[in-house]
Amino acid sequence: MAKNQKPQPEGWRTTRTERINYYIGDIGRSLEGYIVTAMMTLFLLFQGIDLIKVSAAILAVKIIDAFDDIIFGFFIDKLDIKKSKLLGKLAGKGKYLPWYRATFFLFPIFTVIFFLMPQNAPEAVKLIWFTVTYLLYDFTYTLVEVPMNSMIVSLTDNMEERDTILKNKGILAGIFTMLAGVIWTVLISEHVGLPIQAVALVSSVLFFFMMLPLATKVKEHNAELKNTEEAQSAEHYSFKDMLGCIKTNKYMFIILVSVLLYTGLQTGGSLGTYASFYLYGNSLILIIPIAIAFIPQTIAQLNTDRLCRKFGKKKVFLVCGLLGAGIYSLIYFSGYHNFALITVLLVLQAMPGNISQIAKTFFTPDTIEYTRYKTGKDCSGIFFSLNAFVNKLSSSISASLGLFLLGLSEWVPVKAESFEELAALNITQTQGALDSLWIIYMLIPAIGTILSVLVMVFYKLKDKDVALMAKCNAGEITREECEAQLSRKY
Repeated sequence: MAKNQKPQPEGWRTTRTERINYYIGDIGRSLEGYIVTAMMTLFLLFQGIDLIKVSAAILAVKIIDAFDDIIFGFFIDKLDIKKSKLLGKLAGKGKYLPWYRATFFLFPIFTVIFFLMPQNAPEAVKLIWFTVTYLLYDFTYTLVEVPMNSMIVSLTDNMEERDTILKNKGILAGIFTMLAGVIWTVLISEHVGLPIQAVALVSSVLFFFMMLPLATKVKEHNAELKNTEEAQSAEHYSFKDMLGCIKTNKYMFIILVSVLLYTGLQTGGSLGTYASFYLYGNSLILIIPIAIAFIPQTIAQLNTDRLCRKFGKKKVFLVCGLLGAGIYSLIYFSGYHNFALITVLLVLQAMPGNISQIAKTFFTPDTIEYTRYKTGKDCSGIFFSLNAFVNKLSSSISASLGLFLLGLSEWVPVKAESFEELAALNITQTQGALDSLWIIYMLIPAIGTILSVLVMVFYKLKDKDVALMAKCNAGEITREECEAQLSRKY
């Protein structure tokens, strides 16, 4: 061991190199998905497509994509891709990594194709292009995201290690998402003027190389279930088994409802740059509170796992979530005219808001462990598939809802390749349209945050009990020993 290298924590299964490669791969995967989330609404607004029509197209794609996600979740748990003649050589060893290795490169390819929509094409062609390429983008997103997220269960059975990986993963994703968002905003702003298509192409190439090391330099250390008669037949679950797992996992249902309410009403996320441009006359001005909040927000995120160990995941999530939602509401009622006050409030909101979101990532693996314990079946793929579906569905609902509401207002359609061209066109919006933009940008997300936090009040799975279930699933203690130490009967 190198002289200055920190020793491996006792009981941890993954190596430092494996964790780093997992983080880098996850950042690449997150940013590849985020570039569509962040840019899609702007891209479509610049295309001059009727906002009502495109909001309907977004929802139509999601209805179709619902089946893709759930079907893939079933097959990832049922089929052994390593035995495939076509993809077996790419797949390699493991439970979830083989799916990732065999499919991850498709994600950046279809992301680029999505942004290659010809601007001078008729509106009908643009709508067809959007529908087809967005569906392919979504499907390849599922091919990467489901095994990527499911892997947190198969990488290790150590709960402290798992929470640390989730915390670091969440913090790094948050930091790089913020940095990427700032860089993209600057590049497409009226001050630089690059087209969105060019930014998406270069970014996707970079993200491909970030995702590559995960495919070759990470190993799953907890792929097999112990202490269950089903351990040897995990590859042969029926669709009925999958439904049984879903029915068992009421805690996952609560999390999914919370995610749907929160993300589905984040209508301002994809309109931030537009709000900055039209409310403040500069597409970059809302970067200021993001920059100011960066350091205190990061410090708070770094201590999320410590807070959760001391006070419990649920309490940290609820308190910080409600505090962040309260500040969100205050921002809306303060109005957008006082930018100094808005900046202060946005900085204050960033700390509890981000702690709450990091804490929320700790819940899903716990519910997976609970289901493994209750059923003796490893249905991680189907659960993370549902999680991926709800995340993508809710993101599309927020984008669709934002565009739909903007389309109902007095908003004047525009057609441009960049904010530089938009500024040159000098198209003004009515006060009614700007008021609608402020509601979409701030009020609706505040309502969604409050509702998503309140739903989690019904989540009753205790941290200490999950730790015992994980030890039982890994064969470290017997089921009898586990049952004797649980705080209540589940």
